[in-house]
Amino acid sequence: MSSQVTRRPIARPSAPRSGLWSAWVARAEGLGEQGSRALNVLVWVMSLSAVLVIGAGLQVMAKNWALETPIRHVEIAGDLVQTQREELLASLERTVRGNFFTANVSELQALAQRYPWVAQAQVSRQWPDNLRVTLVEKRALAHWGDDGLVSSHGDVFRPQRVMGLADLPRLDGPRAQSRFVLQQYQAMDRILHRVGLRIESLQLTGRMSWLLTLEGGVEVLVDAQDTLAKLERFTVLYDRQLAADIGSIARIDLRYRNGVAIGWRQG
Repeated sequence: MSSQVTRRPIARPSAPRSGLWSAWVARAEGLGEQGSRALNVLVWVMSLSAVLVIGAGLQVMAKNWALETPIRHVEIAGDLVQTQREELLASLERTVRGNFFTANVSELQALAQRYPWVAQAQVSRQWPDNLRVTLVEKRALAHWGDDGLVSSHGDVFRPQRVMGLADLPRLDGPRAQSRFVLQQYQAMDRILHRVGLRIESLQLTGRMSWLLTLEGGVEVLVDAQDTLAKLERFTVLYDRQLAADIGSIARIDLRYRNGVAIGWRQG
């Protein structure tokens, strides 16, 4: 008699699970597809939490490192022609204090703006240990008196070094009137330029009259009343009668309402 042997796989117990994670997995397996989705959500939440914890830790480490790391570099940016870049940089480097978060930015900005040629200064932080000082330089339009300059905004400043500005016109008058003097110079220059005349110097006198010196040394005196209108009338006279004799004229007085006085050169 033949014997029959029946074989079947031996059920092996799964590895024991422990703790909260085992409970969640067992429950998810018991719920089928719904449990699988819940398990996926759980894994996603735990992964996100781990990323956030790691990110926060790195941020704290970076901040602690920055707090312990002083500013090591200061750089100057901007189109500078007259400003002594190396001199200003050395002064900024001597003054800088603190780290990326506590650097004395306002103090450095004020220091840069004290330099005569600096019109604007902006200090920005550059990670991790650098400061950038961006400068806008003043643009001089004229000399003022014996040792000053007039900026494009009409402000008088007195730098120690001036390069390449010898051909600028020379203005003078009460310093509080510097902006008005510059405006009047620009208006007068436009009028006289039409007939080929150029102002070398312009002075607002104590009596509030104007003394112009034209190219070639001719002096023109005009008062504060109807100043530009009188210059307009003078250009008509110059164009019609005086242009040919301008080399012989020493002085032209336009202070008269209906006339002009001309002083001729001697000899």
